[in-house]
Amino acid sequence: MRWLLFSVSGRLSRRTYAWAMLFWVFVLAIPVTAAVRAVPDSGAMTIAGFGIIFTFLPAAWSIAVMSIKRLHDAGLPAILVAVLVIPAASFFILLVIMLWPSNKGPNRHGPVPDRPGY
Repeated sequence: MRWLLFSVSGRLSRRTYAWAMLFWVFVLAIPVTAAVRAVPDSGAMTIAGFGIIFTFLPAAWSIAVMSIKRLHDAGLPAILVAVLVIPAASFFILLVIMLWPSNKGPNRHGPVPDRPGY
């Protein structure tokens, strides 16, 4: 699990990437839902705000490294992950990452997808 969510080495298939992204959507939905349901200017709102911050930081790192591994698998340059921070372009780069087919066989980042690399 640590390799999948927090390590940069290796390759990641489209299916595994999609499931991992769905995992983070559900994890991030918990504090956001708590914030939406909280009464404004209450302690619950403060706790939900801290929950969003503490959940967002590992999620942002994990999404970045998973995207790098997915780019490795597709044979695309990992620097494209920087486009994820540009609001207008992030949606399109996520589509590219999700839909671009994997390289057949081994490449310089690992022998097969969904395993740690070299």
